Amino acid sequence: MRASIIVAMAVLALSIATTAAEACSRKIPAKAEGTVVPAERIDQNLLDAAVRAEVNFHRCRAGLPALSDAGNGLASVAKGHSVWMASTQTLSHRSTVPGKASLSQRVKASGVKFRTGAENIGMVHRYQIDNMRFRIVNSSACQFATHDGRPLPAHSYASLARHVVDLWMNSPGHRKNILDRNVTRISTAVAFDPKAQYCGRFWLTQNFVG
Repeated sequence: MRASIIVAMAVLALSIATTAAEACSRKIPAKAEGTVVPAERIDQNLLDAAVRAEVNFHRCRAGLPALSDAGNGLASVAKGHSVWMASTQTLSHRSTVPGKASLSQRVKASGVKFRTGAENIGMVHRYQIDNMRFRIVNSSACQFATHDGRPLPAHSYASLARHVVDLWMNSPGHRKNILDRNVTRISTAVAFDPKAQYCGRFWLTQNFVG
């Protein structure tokens, strides 16, 4: 009898947890869904909001509180690091920028008060070809497709945010940062390298503070 009660309670707890996870939603800005990320004059605020929505979706599913916007200071240093990575073709947490070479230096330079901090970085092609078997339809026109003919367009703000956060969630170290109970704020920024193969790549920096 006791064992049956314990099993019933476990099933109920699992049911409640599943229901709570299903209640989580991606609160992506409507503009992010249908707007292609341009090669120039990227809307950093829109990208930041779309990435934060993806991060908070996963935190919600894990029973964690949502992260808030860390502000322009942290966003600025995140963008600076993304620009450095794009210009040097280097995916690294450590740069050669004086006074902003390390994560600690960058967060301090942002002016944000913090007790803990973390950083995720990533590199994604402008067109939705990452982790895909694809063929080049017209290289000069940047036209790509799957082998069965489905077009692979340039990323929208929403698709870029979802893709890069999915990549981070599938990496133990990056996932740990996203699901850290000790962080409360987040800023993400991107830079674009137009000279990269297959019509360019985005370089992203995501900073957490708590």
